[in-house]
Amino acid sequence: MPTRPWSARLGSHAWRSAFAAIGTLGVLAGCEVPNFEGPQIQEPPQGFLLAPDSYQQRRLFPELEITFHAAWVESIDDFSTIYIDGHPGALGFEDVVNAREQVRLLAMDPDIRFGEVEPLLVDGRDAWGWSERVESPTRGLESVAFRAVVPYDTISYAIEFYTGDPSIKRVAPDTLKAIISTFAVGRTTYNWPLIAVLAGLVLFGVSVLQSKRRERATRMKSINLVKVPKKKPDAQGGPDAAPAGAPPAAPSPATGAASPPPQPSPPAPTPRGGPAPYKKA
Repeated sequence: MPTRPWSARLGSHAWRSAFAAIGTLGVLAGCEVPNFEGPQIQEPPQGFLLAPDSYQQRRLFPELEITFHAAWVESIDDFSTIYIDGHPGALGFEDVVNAREQVRLLAMDPDIRFGEVEPLLVDGRDAWGWSERVESPTRGLESVAFRAVVPYDTISYAIEFYTGDPSIKRVAPDTLKAIISTFAVGRTTYNWPLIAVLAGLVLFGVSVLQSKRRERATRMKSINLVKVPKKKPDAQGGPDAAPAGAPPAAPSPATGAASPPPQPSPPAPTPRGGPAPYKKA
């Protein structure tokens, strides 16, 4: 049974690898993967690291139970943190206004300034927040903050962003709001119609490849292979034996034996009725 040449086997393997790669790319193209799974800031500033064991001194809603907590901490010397606390229930605009008023009443720094509560759009939902800044003629702009509340159906997330980073506080509060607006409950979503179309294309390609392989196998079976018989050795078993009826070969002298002396040539025959041959002097 003839075997396929290595080039054909390599080509078949390459086709299978190509279809597997197409299938993998199809699944990846048909799904959307968030930067971070679960409730999280999806685009934190450069240099911020997740620090779930970091907590603020006073929470925005100290009277509410915490069902989720996360934190980001900047990895440089400036004090910059993002705290995320999840509380049960859907908080509303009035709850946010009351929280701002409590923070203002408990503020210890006389140079802190509070902005008004403003609407936000976070993760496709209505949210609210306000800005804060510690600034005076003598201290300059020392730090900025932005606090936001994002309510969901059964849980609300309070997000507090504090920073003294000069590159961020100079463009506050817009930059802080933009970073907070990247908050989302990250979930991997799948585009099933697109995945189905790509999977169908892969299956079609595989079926075409299998059809070609069957056609090749059918052609190979239709080829008649002729077996050439081997040449049989003679009775003595030697393939180089002389044919029947040939005179035997003269034996060769034994190895190391002396060669026989040369024999004189026989005299030439005398012709009938003629003189004997003579040699001219």
